Amino acid sequence: MIKKSLIIFFQLLISTTLFAKETIIVGTYDSFATEWGPGPEIERLFEENCECDLKYVTTSQAGTLLGNIFIKDKDIILGATYEANKFNNFYKFQTYDYGYYAFIYDESSLKNPPQTFEELINRDDLKIVVQDPRTSPVGMGLLTWISRVFYQNKEEAIQKINKQIITYTPGWSEAYGMFLEEKADLVLSYSTSPFYHQEYEDNYSYKALIFPEGHVKVNEYVVIPNDSKQKIIAENFLSFLSTEKIQRIISKKNIMYPILESATPSKMKNLPKPSEAMDVSTNEELISLWLNVTTQ
Repeated sequence: MIKKSLIIFFQLLISTTLFAKETIIVGTYDSFATEWGPGPEIERLFEENCECDLKYVTTSQAGTLLGNIFIKDKDIILGATYEANKFNNFYKFQTYDYGYYAFIYDESSLKNPPQTFEELINRDDLKIVVQDPRTSPVGMGLLTWISRVFYQNKEEAIQKINKQIITYTPGWSEAYGMFLEEKADLVLSYSTSPFYHQEYEDNYSYKALIFPEGHVKVNEYVVIPNDSKQKIIAENFLSFLSTEKIQRIISKKNIMYPILESATPSKMKNLPKPSEAMDVSTNEELISLWLNVTTQ
């Protein structure tokens, strides 16, 4: 009886080992993997094709995605927004969506929104919520944006807009939540944010301020680290993200422009699309400049 039990045990052990699914770990920001984001549906569809077990590990601070602590033991990093030339030390990378930083307002409550970036920084009657540039790519995007539009007097521009900013949140979710709770007139987000309210709430009162000075375009990247243990599956995942079906899911649930124009939802196509601000070299000391202004 003992011998028979041992035989059954080893048969089960061998069977489990032979048919165990490979696990692939994807590090991303929390709103991508949440139940209303594109993550769960992408996970389900990819697992149907790869016969693998895809697991998300998330952070609420997207600016830490490529930090040494977070990247450790990840097979894929999804959502990094750094310049492409900073990915040269990684195995592979590609863009999966893109957008433009913009300020969002509710036209039912803000009747006289600023028409230009110049007007915005010179107003004194607005309450604005933005993200901390040390922890959020969106917050860093504002500093980059200011450095491009006001490159000759960016410190003064930061000082002016800082007087209207009621708080710097760690990430995008906290800032947008405060805005929806009507604690601020404007929130720093993306020009595509109104699509969410139109598509899922049938609410057309949320608008993006489109400035004639131009906006900063941001690409979101999916990256395979050099020490990924699942490079073949990871490469398949990158190809999978570029298919039209998945691009449609990303655009509708991540609320960003897809890299395949044919996958753009009709309501998103109807949104005003910003022009790009003049591309000047980004000042590496922008964070120090911002800290000097905000801690005075």
